[in-house]
Amino acid sequence: MKTSCNFQYGFTLIELMISLVLGLLISAAVMQVYIINTKTAGIQSGASDVIENTVFNTPMIEQKIRLAGLGLSDKAKDNEPGSGIVLTSANNATKDNDNKKQLDNLKNPDDIDTNGLKDITLDGNSLKVTLLTHTGDETDTGKNNEWTGVSSVNLKSGQLTIQYRAPQNMYDCEGRLALGPRQVKVGGVLETIDGQVVIERFYLKAPNPSKPSELSLYCDAGKYITEIMDDYREQSIPEKKLPTSVNFTTNNSIRDFSDTGQEIITNVDYFDILLMTKKDPTLASTPKGDTTLRYYTVKEYLGLESSIKPVIVGIKYGLILRSGNAVLSEDGPSAFNVLGNKLTLKSGLNKNYIRTVVESNVTLRNINH
Repeated sequence: MKTSCNFQYGFTLIELMISLVLGLLISAAVMQVYIINTKTAGIQSGASDVIENTVFNTPMIEQKIRLAGLGLSDKAKDNEPGSGIVLTSANNATKDNDNKKQLDNLKNPDDIDTNGLKDITLDGNSLKVTLLTHTGDETDTGKNNEWTGVSSVNLKSGQLTIQYRAPQNMYDCEGRLALGPRQVKVGGVLETIDGQVVIERFYLKAPNPSKPSELSLYCDAGKYITEIMDDYREQSIPEKKLPTSVNFTTNNSIRDFSDTGQEIITNVDYFDILLMTKKDPTLASTPKGDTTLRYYTVKEYLGLESSIKPVIVGIKYGLILRSGNAVLSEDGPSAFNVLGNKLTLKSGLNKNYIRTVVESNVTLRNINH
């Protein structure tokens, strides 16, 4: 009689332990690769945010600055009506040695009556100082949509306000139409008048009031006209249906200005400017052939004596841009040098963002240098 034995084979305890260890090692390696790839992707995404703002969005500021003064004044100074860099209104016009107010940037030199040049107004009042060009060393800030100096560093941010005539039908930084040269009746005669005047200001604001440290650069745009005409409704081109924003009922009155404006660059920790100047050759105090360039804050420039005040020939702007997400595993830099100022992040702000400094000089094209 034959007997058969059935044997069962399996893994020994040692083999199971070895396979478990190998599995854990492989899983750890896979997890490490995943973590590294996720971290790398996050850093790349953050760097992409900064690069996108630097390459595609900041050039808009330069394009606008180059338009400053177009069709208005061939000189940029605080006492020049129509100056492309708007530093003054009737509210802060500089006084001369006899304590008399000088002309300001928001006067209409083409509209003269017995009282002299008329003011360009907003809602019937001279433009608030907090809607004009400022640098971070000034103190009299405004509120809401005005210049508040808000920033994420230890110094206030600035504000840049410019104006120019529309050379053709075009859109301002808020996407609203501005009319270029067009024909209207003046004294019963059909005449071609210049384009509407666009006024734009660049400033920092928190899009979400509940997150006051998350700032963006905004552009607030308005416009006005200086000409007197028989019927202001004739401005719009008859054969086209144009938006009501291009229609005016009077001259010397700004409309659609001082609101929030349009967000143009997200995630901006700081923004400021400097006025680039060259000595005015028409002044007796300027040595012949002296083309010295110098940078001033608005406070420094307005504090100069009128007899030696140079012409503004350009703008230097600086920003601190940051990534949209905190992607760094360690603290990034918290100290920056912008426009010659040593800046540090305010305490409590997240340092795990990618941050970079952008600076640029922009020469004013539409003035006599």
